[in-house]
This record gives sequence, C-alpha cells and structure tokens, in this order.
Amino acid sequence: MVSDDSPFDDVSADRDYLRVLLTVVCVVAVVLATAMLPILAPSGTQSPLESLIPLPQESPFGEAGGTSTGGSGGQLGALNPGSQTDVGGSLDSGDSPYQSQDTEPHFTVTSSEPAYWRTGAYETYTGTGWDGRADPQAYQGQMAVDGMADSTVDYEVRLAKSATSLPTVWRPRSVSRDDVMVTEYGAVTSERPLPAGTTYSATSVTPPDAPEVLRTSGRDYPEDIESRYTGIPASTSAQVGPFTDRLTEDSDSPYETAVAVEQWLEANKNYSLNVSQPPEDDVASEFIFEMDEGYCEYFATSMVVMLRSQDIPARYVVGYSTGERTGQNQYTVRGMNAHAWVEVYFEDVGWVKFDPTPGQERLASEQQAMQNDSQAYSASESGSPDEEFAVGTPADETQTETPTGVAGQESASDGTEIPETDADGTGDTDGTGDSGDGQTASQSGEFVIELNRTATPGAAVAATVTRDGAPVEGATVSFNGEPVGTTGPDGTVSGTVPYEAELTITVDASSNEDSLVAPSVPRDSARAFAVTGPQAQQSTNASYELNTTASVSITGEQVTGGEVTVTATVDGVPVRDGDVLLDGEQVAMTDRQGRATVTLPTEPGNVSVAVERDAVSGNRTIELERLAVATSPTLPLAVPVAGQTVNATMGGDPVTNATVTVDGEPTARTGAAGLATVGMPFTASAQISVSKYGQTATTTVSGLFVNAAGAVVALGALVAGTVVVARRRNVTPGRILIWVQAARELAVGALVGIAVIADDLLGRLRTRLALTVTALRDLLAGHRSPATLLDALRAWISERLSAAEDAASDAVAAVSTADSNGGDGTPAARVTIREAWTRFLTHVSLRRYWTRTPGEIATHAIDRDGLPPAAVRTVRDAFRAVEYGQRDPQEHVAAVEDAIRTIETAAGQQSTATDDTDDPTEERA
Repeated sequence: MVSDDSPFDDVSADRDYLRVLLTVVCVVAVVLATAMLPILAPSGTQSPLESLIPLPQESPFGEAGGTSTGGSGGQLGALNPGSQTDVGGSLDSGDSPYQSQDTEPHFTVTSSEPAYWRTGAYETYTGTGWDGRADPQAYQGQMAVDGMADSTVDYEVRLAKSATSLPTVWRPRSVSRDDVMVTEYGAVTSERPLPAGTTYSATSVTPPDAPEVLRTSGRDYPEDIESRYTGIPASTSAQVGPFTDRLTEDSDSPYETAVAVEQWLEANKNYSLNVSQPPEDDVASEFIFEMDEGYCEYFATSMVVMLRSQDIPARYVVGYSTGERTGQNQYTVRGMNAHAWVEVYFEDVGWVKFDPTPGQERLASEQQAMQNDSQAYSASESGSPDEEFAVGTPADETQTETPTGVAGQESASDGTEIPETDADGTGDTDGTGDSGDGQTASQSGEFVIELNRTATPGAAVAATVTRDGAPVEGATVSFNGEPVGTTGPDGTVSGTVPYEAELTITVDASSNEDSLVAPSVPRDSARAFAVTGPQAQQSTNASYELNTTASVSITGEQVTGGEVTVTATVDGVPVRDGDVLLDGEQVAMTDRQGRATVTLPTEPGNVSVAVERDAVSGNRTIELERLAVATSPTLPLAVPVAGQTVNATMGGDPVTNATVTVDGEPTARTGAAGLATVGMPFTASAQISVSKYGQTATTTVSGLFVNAAGAVVALGALVAGTVVVARRRNVTPGRILIWVQAARELAVGALVGIAVIADDLLGRLRTRLALTVTALRDLLAGHRSPATLLDALRAWISERLSAAEDAASDAVAAVSTADSNGGDGTPAARVTIREAWTRFLTHVSLRRYWTRTPGEIATHAIDRDGLPPAAVRTVRDAFRAVEYGQRDPQEHVAAVEDAIRTIETAAGQQSTATDDTDDPTEERA
C-alpha cells in the first residue's frame, strides 16, 4: 500500500524500511572492520602491509621463494647541514641537497686515500627527520680518538663553495685551523661561513672495518652510547621492531644484524631521486612498509631505525661520497655527491660507516648527470665494510658478503646441526649403549643429540639430548672426554667446543638407569609366556668434524715499527687465548675477543703473522714496504739555492708527514700527496733524506755547481748573441732608451685618453640623467604631456642620426683630402713637413731607410753624409713632432723650409756622394 505522504509513488514503504536497515548494517560492518583490522594484523600493532614485506627466502604469501632485487635507480645543505634536518622531499622542490644532480664542484681534496667526507651527524629520530643539536666546543689543537685505530689519513681540502661545516674523514684528529669548533658528534664547524677558496689540512684516524674484527664485537656498550643512540618513538618501535626481529633472528652478532638489515634494504628497495613527497609522520615505517623506492635519506634513516629496534647503537650521518678522482691523490667532490649514510657503534671498535643506499645505482645516476652536462665521469667508492663499487661495474659484483645466520646459508631450519649418518643409519653414534642392541636413532629407545648452532672451536653450544622425542634429564655430557655438565629438565646442557679437529659428544645416562628402562609388555591370562621389554640405551656419542683454519685479520698501519691489532676467528668465533707469532716467535696471546696488539718488525720485508691454539691455526703474510725518496728540481736544472721537490713513497703510495732533511738539517714535512719543497744549499752537492716509521731513505743531488756553470755559460752565450745581433742591427743603448721612453709616453697618453673619454661619458650620462629626471618631474607635475616627451625623444633621435651622418660625411671627406694631399686633415702645413722629409731622404745614402727610425736616419746623414747637423736636426724634430706627437705642423713650416734649403745647398756643393756608407753588405735596391 502506498502512503499518501510518500513522495515516491512507485516505491512501497516496506522497501524503504529494508533499504534503511541494509544501510545501517553496512555502516556498522565498516566500523567494526576498521576497529578489528589492527587486531587481526600479523603482529597486532603493526601496519597490515607489513605481512606483505618479503623476508629473505620468504614469499609474501608464506611460500618459499627468493627475494626481489633492487632496481635502478643545488643547494649547499651538505656544507651547511645545521642542527636539525628533515628527511625526504619532492625532486621538483629542490629542498633536499641529497637529491641534487648539480655537477658544480663544492670542494677538492688531496688525500693519501679515498674516503667519505663527513660534515655532520644526528642523534634523535623525530619521525620526520633528525635532531643533532649540541653545543660545539672550541678546537684545542687535538681531538680525542676513541676506539681501535686502523689507518691514518692526511688530506688537504680547498673549498669551492662557502661552508659552515668542514668536510673531514671520520675520525678527525687534527685540523690546521684555529678558528673552528668541534661538536660531540665529531663534526668540525665554523661560527661564520668560510668563503670559497678557503684551504685547510687535516689528519684522521679511521676505525677498522674488517668483517673478522667486527664479528667479534659484542653488546657491552658504554652506558652513554647505549642510552643516546638506541632510542626511537614507541609507535615506530611497535611497527619496525617485530619485523626486524624476524629479519635478523638468525644473526649471531651486531655485525651480522647490520649486514642483514643493509642487504635487505639494498635488495628490496629501488634507488630513485624522483620521490613525490615526504611522509607526514614516520619516514622509516613509511619507507619500509609502504614505499618501493627512495634515495639516501630514506635508506640511511630506515637502517638506523631498524638497528635501534634491535638495541644496536646507530646514528644518521651526512656529508659527501668520495667524488671523482681527477689527479694523483686528488678528488673533485660535486654537489651531486652530497650523501647520507649510517654509523654503527661496535664494542671496543667505535663508530663504523655503513652505506645501505645501492651504490651502483647511485653512481649510475651521477654518471648520467655528468653526461647531461657533456662531461665524462669515472668514480669508485667503498661503502660498507668489505664493499666496493664503481661506475660501470655490474651490480652483482658489488654486493657485501652474506653474513652467517642470514638468509642464504644452508643449515637446518631451526639453526641446529644434525651429524651425518652412516650407511647403517646410526650416524656417527655407536648406537650400542650398554645393551648392545644396535638400534638406530630412528628406532625406539635411541638417543638423539642436537646442537643449537654449528660446532666451531671456541663456540659455546647447547646440546639437547632426547629419546623418542622426550628430553633426557640427568645425563652426563662430555666434549672429547671432558664432562661439560648434566642435562636439565629440557634435556639441554651447554659447553664450549674444544680447539680440536673433531668434536665427540658423549652422553652417559647410566646414573639415571631407572628412567631409561623401557616398559615391559603386560601379562594377561590370554598369554602363557612372559615377554620382557628391551633395556633402554644408556650411553651414546656423536662426532662432528670441526673447521680448524683460523682467519687472521690485521688492523692498523702495516708499516715498520707499527702497532697493529691481530684478530683471529673461526667461522666468526674468536680464537681465545691463542699464541700470536711473528715469523715463528711468540709475541702475544689473544684476548676473549680473539684480539692481540703486537708491534711489527723495524726492518722492511715480508712478515708472517700466525695465531695458534691446539689444533686451530691460521696465518697471514704481510709486506712491510721500504721507504723511498725521489727528487726533481723546480727549475730546469738543480742549482745552488734553487728549490727541489721531494717525493716520499712506500710501495707507490704517498707517505705523509715525513721529515725531510737537507745535509742533516730538518727543513720540511711532506704533505697529503707525499710532496715537499726544500731549498738547495750553496754547495757542490746536497744529501736529501726522508724519515718515517723508523726508516730513512736518502738520495744525493750532485753537480749543483756544474749545472750552475752550464747555466751561466748558456746565459752568457745568449747575452753575447743578443749583443752581436743588436750591433748588426745598429741597436744602441740610446735607441733602446728612446724606445722605452716612447713606450712610456704612449702608455701615459693612452691612460690620459681613456680618462678623458671616461670623464666625457660620465658627464654626458649625468646630463642625460638630469634631463630625464626633469622631464619625468614635469610629466608628473603636469607641466609637460607624454606627447611632448615623445616629440622630444623623436627630436633627440633625429639629431643623433643627423650627427652620425655628418660624422660619416666628414670622415669620407677627410679620407678624400688625405688621399689627395698626403692623408692629412691640414694639407698645407702637414704636407709641407712630409715633403720636406721626403726631399731630405733623397740626400741620405741609406737605401733601406724605412727600416730605420728618424733619429737613426738623421745620425747617418750627419756622420756619414756630412749634411749640416743643425738643419738635419730641425727637419728630424719637426717630422717627429708632427707625425708622432700630433703637434701643430704650422709651427714648424718656416723653420723646416729654411732647413731643407740649407741641406740641399750643402748636398749640391759636395763633389761626390758616398753610397751606402752605413752598411756595405746591404743589397742595393
């Protein structure tokens, strides 16, 4: 029935009620689904998309499978990083210097080895960026270096842009400037921006980054480090923590955890600068769970957060990557090299660099930027420990090693190792116990021994003993005959694997015999005979072959007399209390981390470094290079007092900060390129020596006086030849003086002329500006109309054009007059002077007079031709004044006419003329 009040004549009221009810149900369902979604998520509090993030060897849908591989992928913020920074930004906005593809150099470095150039570090993760506010302290001439030392890097930097933070290599020890500050994060800053062109030198001590060393570091962090560098927001920890727990569950050390996180980021996130916009609340969670690509800020932030979720101290660092090598030990670092990376803290080692950004894709992006700028680009870098990549190198050749316990290893799914079985199924166990029944481990009553990790010498392992799937309690377990303990309620006992070639685990349960007797078969009236149950196995043993080859790593400067740290491990487990031998002689013992500090021999050559303990041993041979010195003169020849360039090297590498002596006197120290310049003494020869690392290399520069004498003879010959040529050309000191004076007068005249022209132009400009201002004022005051000003402008343009036409006409007329009257604007007077000079030349015996100056011609006419001196000088002076001095010719006309008549009269009275008396060898015309 249709209601009279309903506006819809064709819809019944019942259907309206049904629609309303259906709508209410849908709304309630949506609300409930929204509320239940976080609860139903895999970990309860994380993003639902987290379940879709692939773990190593884990399909997003729970099926076994591989992981995806990484794809491809101007401003001065890195030189002025500030105390706070946001992460991310649009490529179009240009907000982030770490998205810049600017190829303009920011600074150049001369360094003893390549490195990342650090400008700042940050401590607190805010969700959208980083906070690194700290009170910098004045530089006191030396900075403390905490942790182990690997190598010393000396470098010189020249800024091409203004900077408030000086690029340095981690860890800086000294810098050549006194007007700088040092932050608690190890950044060197300046209160006022240092201008482009600023240069400084610095020395840094790098931490060791050998995997063998880092694997041995535990988690006993300093309290201050742990409290400051492991914190992240609770909401971030709730999302990222469980995911990272699963990702790194098989990692046995902080190093393996760091490598696992880095490799996951590089394999599952693509590198791209074209990120549309930064996340609004949590950059790390957004990048890990929601984004497919990003650039260095995203990679570095995510790795720091993931490591902190595992209570591993880490921090966010900014600066520049290595840049392009553009000369011997020289690197050009551009705006596009601005970069962000990670520093991870390792116990006893200190902060170590990790770079999770895919290096190969980043270098390819930089190469493309250079090609867009029509420039070639070649660069190679060392990112994380044991990682190298270069322009043009395939990505699969630049991956870091797979850490122990990380996806990709072949082991049991639960991390245990099952001993190999013999053909009879008994494994390496004798399977006999005391009963001698020969049952196998797969049969009822047999012991099964399982280890929680690979048996490695020195490793602490947990052995679990079970029988028929149930733990065996109270059994005595021995390793190679030495009891290590009794199994507990869970059937487990822990012990340390001995340093032997084989581990034999023996289980003896004879003291717990009652619990090991198999139950008897029950009797009943249906059976007339008794069946006794078998006696349970009371003992067994299993054997494991052990790796006894130790890996020996050496950190520190491997030079004569150098102090280095030797680290010995077997499959990442430290070799503790091992003997350290140098060339067969014991010099130290390793500590609980498998490390020992030793001093290398003072003589160059090969040195064998070995570590031994029982059956475990390992060795490594290092070469202690010999110090070498080479010299080259700063002048073409080595002569007394002149400079000499000294080049100190070891194995072809520059030796920095070496002492240079000349004849036993210290005079200089080598710089970052191993070079120094010294002066030669005033002796026949000089002995130059270079000393460092307990070595001294010497060379002798001889023949200083001989070279000097040869140089003097050559110089004398040059001077003599010049004099001879000058005499043949009749070049006298007087003529040279005249040339100098003429040049000086010409220069002065040019300067005066320029000043006059400039003054005239400025005067005209001032007049024109005044007229313009007056015209504008009249226009604003209503005294003149725009039409009047336009007419005035037209009149001015017409006047200028008319003046230009008149000037052109005058120039044409002047040229015509000059052609007809000798090329002068005042024909009567100037032509008279030129004609007089021409008439004078007819009485001079020089045939090539055009190669002589007026003064030389006049001298020849007086000395050789006997013409009247006074008359000749009058003609000469008038010609000079008019032709070269631009004097008024009219002043000289009368005197010149009298002088030329006198010359012609004297010439006519001569009975004979001397022909070519100046140079008898000259050709006659």
